[in-house]
Amino acid sequence: MKSVASLFALCLICCLSANAQLCFSPERPQIGQIVSFTYTPSATLAQDSTLEGRFVRYGAPTMMRISQPTTVTLVRQGSNYVGELYIPKKDVAGTMLYFRNSKQPHRIDLNNGQFYVVLVCDSTGRIVPHATGGQASVFSRSHFLNETGIRADPNWVVTLYEHELSMNPDLRPLYWSDHLAALIKQRKPGYGPKVKAAIEAYLASRPTPTVAELADASRLYESMGDFQKVAALRERQKTTDPAGLLMQKDRAIAIRNEADWGRKKATYEAFLKDYPTSAHLPDLAAVMLNSYFKNNDIKGLIAFAEKQPATQTDVMVLNTIANQLAEERRSLPEAEQLIKHALTVLHSQTKPRNAASTWESDKQTRFRQLTNTYARTLDQQKKDTEAFALYQSVVNPDDVENSDPRNTERYFLCALRTNHAAEALPMVEAAIQAGKATPSLKNTLRDWYAKQPGNDPGKAKAYLANLESDIKAEQRDELLQKLINEPAPAFTMTDLQGRTISSSTFKGKVIVLDFWATWCGPCIASFPAMQQAKNQFQDDPNVRFLFVNTREGGPLSRVHAFMEKHPYDFTVPIDGQQRVSKAYKVLGIPTKVVIGPNGRVRYRTIGYSGDPEATVNELALVVELLKEGK
Repeated sequence: MKSVASLFALCLICCLSANAQLCFSPERPQIGQIVSFTYTPSATLAQDSTLEGRFVRYGAPTMMRISQPTTVTLVRQGSNYVGELYIPKKDVAGTMLYFRNSKQPHRIDLNNGQFYVVLVCDSTGRIVPHATGGQASVFSRSHFLNETGIRADPNWVVTLYEHELSMNPDLRPLYWSDHLAALIKQRKPGYGPKVKAAIEAYLASRPTPTVAELADASRLYESMGDFQKVAALRERQKTTDPAGLLMQKDRAIAIRNEADWGRKKATYEAFLKDYPTSAHLPDLAAVMLNSYFKNNDIKGLIAFAEKQPATQTDVMVLNTIANQLAEERRSLPEAEQLIKHALTVLHSQTKPRNAASTWESDKQTRFRQLTNTYARTLDQQKKDTEAFALYQSVVNPDDVENSDPRNTERYFLCALRTNHAAEALPMVEAAIQAGKATPSLKNTLRDWYAKQPGNDPGKAKAYLANLESDIKAEQRDELLQKLINEPAPAFTMTDLQGRTISSSTFKGKVIVLDFWATWCGPCIASFPAMQQAKNQFQDDPNVRFLFVNTREGGPLSRVHAFMEKHPYDFTVPIDGQQRVSKAYKVLGIPTKVVIGPNGRVRYRTIGYSGDPEATVNELALVVELLKEGK
């Protein structure tokens, strides 16, 4: 076997040195030497004049970091090209090289997919360990092939591994799993039993298999679909290394899934004690923070948060919790304490070594979000002067497109309470002009403006209309393109109060149909926005909103219970047999259909964007357009 392997190596070297495509000197290069080569372009590149070489050095599979693609400059000499490669003094067992047109990289010579190879030899002329196995590693483990657009030949990869193992059997611990993975990819008849037998033979040959070897065996079995063996090997891994990654992962999952709050805290503390540097701790900290919040243990939550290292703290989790507390007007002093702690942590967090190029700008965005929440916790406690100063520090009329309409509204309300309306006015006006204002903010601004000296409701209405004129013109142009013109089928339904709701009674009016069901999350999420839209036209007798319950799939009592629980003043016709929804081409819910005064369907939209202001503005504009006869 040794003589066959030696013959293989000798043939490989001789073929490369005598090959008409590539010749190099010295023929048996050693470490620390410069290799000069001459390349005669193949038929593929014979007519190309701008050629370059691309190469990687390689060695043991543990040294894949040296296999970085690099360009080698070629100098033309007649019909040939010459160049040089340096062989470093350590870690390198060979170099794999290909040639391409530098201006058209898809024009390429890969030596039939095997690359041109310069093997490193020792002082006796024998190729060094890893000279062939390292090539297989490049095919199996590196990204070198990605830039060439080819796939490795599994037969050639197996040949390379088997040559290496026959020449250097002591290297089997480094190559055994990659060799067997290559046999699996080769998929020769009978490969499954052969590979499984080889896995078991290798593990049996090791007095105590390492966790890495057990993990490699598990991956091999997984690739062959033998999940019973996979499970058994994972249990062996956990037994071999109780502090290892697999055990940590299982225990982290158990903490996430634990429903009992007391046991959840106890299992987390045990995990922290056993694995104080675990990579799972940041995610588990977020899990525990949310669990403290869900269990209404706010003081415990703060104590837990303040014990966490800055590197394990997700300030946006703290921000979400503090904001939720502020919105619900509960534990407000604790919400303030929590968000102040989040700001302190954010300030202390330094840029990680491998951070994205946007890290600094992302940090500034997080700072603005946290500051807005801090201001919210203060204004909910009536600490208006402090809140206004914080709002003022983060608003930016020049960046209104990225503003949150709700924050702008809170800012203006706080400005009114602290007699700083004039200072807040530029931001509010910019928000309205950009279409980034809530309906209630517009109403608040209009009412405030009407009360200023020399003004009245009429001037206030004109002032607001002027601010909205450009954005509304743009939105009108866009909506005109969305309008449709389809027949509106007649309908008769009964609402929750037992009243008959018939389309015939709405002739000449604009009708908004909102198809929904109690189980539909997006439907329910859109209701606050729909209530706002309805409120805008509550005094207009020529506009009607009907919230058609359809596809309910349950008892009518469920709809009654929902409407009794929620403070919506909706008219709710029941479409129990889905006749109306089918007639109006409802493919999913929520679907909103608007019928014009002429009795034609003019607008249809499905789903909910999650943006209440945009929903209200678009729907209100559609209604206004149809009232105008568009």
